[in-house]
Amino acid sequence: MRRLLVVLGVLVALAVPVGAQAATTVQTMTFDTTFALCNGDMIHLNGPLLAVMTETTTPSGGEVSSFQFNPQGVTGIDLVTGTVFHATGLTRDSVVNSPPGGSTETFVNQFRIQATRGAQSYLVTELFHVTVTPNGTVSAFFDNLASTC
Repeated sequence: MRRLLVVLGVLVALAVPVGAQAATTVQTMTFDTTFALCNGDMIHLNGPLLAVMTETTTPSGGEVSSFQFNPQGVTGIDLVTGTVFHATGLTRDSVVNSPPGGSTETFVNQFRIQATRGAQSYLVTELFHVTVTPNGTVSAFFDNLASTC
């Protein structure tokens, strides 16, 4: 049994990358904006966003960084009708830089403004990705942005 525990300990130690460093920051930020809905009415949204940011360096000298934002009780009001809205969703960005110079970035945004009292909701979605080779050539790129009411 003791031998099994030693073997498992060695396997776990080998699975952890040597020399990698990571940092994570978690904080609450205030979201406060006013914008036009599809019907032209102005909506004012405000409240806390949970922000999580990470940065990791790899043993080979690369970097991985990301951020993520989630509404945490963000509410809004239609300044014309008084309709209440609740924000939900996720905004996330990930960037990977390799030691030879190549990089990738992927950005995902799913931001929903959910209406109450049978009013129309609002959805913003975006999916963006780019891959750049070490010589600077863009080998993949797309940016799909949409909003629906």
